[in-house]
Amino acid sequence: MRPLAPRKSGNRDNGCAGGAAARQRKEIGMKGIGAVVVAFVALAVFGANAQESKLLPAGSAAPSFSLPSLSGDRVSLSIYCGETLSKPYLNKARHTVILSFWATYCKPCQKEIPELQSFADKHKKDNMVVLCVSIDKEGADIVEPFVKEKGYTVQVLLDPYTKTSERYGVKSLPALYVIDTMGIVRFASRGYDEKNPLGPKLEKVLKAIREGTKVTVADDGGDVVPVDTAGPKGPKAGSEDAVRPAKLSPKQRWNAIARVECGEPIDKVAAAVGVAPSELHAWYNDLKKAASALWAADTAAR
Repeated sequence: MRPLAPRKSGNRDNGCAGGAAARQRKEIGMKGIGAVVVAFVALAVFGANAQESKLLPAGSAAPSFSLPSLSGDRVSLSIYCGETLSKPYLNKARHTVILSFWATYCKPCQKEIPELQSFADKHKKDNMVVLCVSIDKEGADIVEPFVKEKGYTVQVLLDPYTKTSERYGVKSLPALYVIDTMGIVRFASRGYDEKNPLGPKLEKVLKAIREGTKVTVADDGGDVVPVDTAGPKGPKAGSEDAVRPAKLSPKQRWNAIARVECGEPIDKVAAAVGVAPSELHAWYNDLKKAASALWAADTAAR
């Protein structure tokens, strides 16, 4: 057994007072360390939510994504909207997409999702789809039983590494986007407002998208990016001179004409791509004339 070290004479005079002082210094040191730890924990937990959520503005191209669903399939935004549909054998017509970012621990999200589900059920015969993207880091292990318990039937996708939510500027939940058939953001909001039901807001947004007009939706629960198909400095939305800020490529024009050829109303297609119906009609006529000329030239050559 190792012998105890002899007590130093300096400690004899201090007695209990010296021990108390040492204990006091130790307690002060521990309190200081504890305060620093608490500060770092608070920063880690609340720091992201404390930052201002800068959602994508109206007119932005919606970032593409491919995320796993609870069924195990991967779902891409391009399945439903954009210049070229990635799986036209699944969806022949483009869809308006309502994209909601949420998490199982988010209480306001649990109030918003049932409203989104009711809205999806109401429009199940329309070209509209609701996608709810969970950012729970545990993924399907926690999300799947939660969804079953709540009885949600909307499509739920998984973004456990928050790569997609970051690209959409999501720093607080819930966050909601409405994306038009060409993959352009037309509306965005964050937060949930119990006083203003979500359904009427979305009805206004969808109506504005169809008509190519601007909508302003009061939303006390979060900031709103209003629909404005003509852009901030463009002509009055819905007028014959209203056009998309960026010039449409030949491929985009061809896709628009193909939609008309497949039976979609010309006014609806024009509003979706952000041009006047008269301009789309002119493209359609030019294509028919060019096709007739080529047919005539080919016939004459034979």
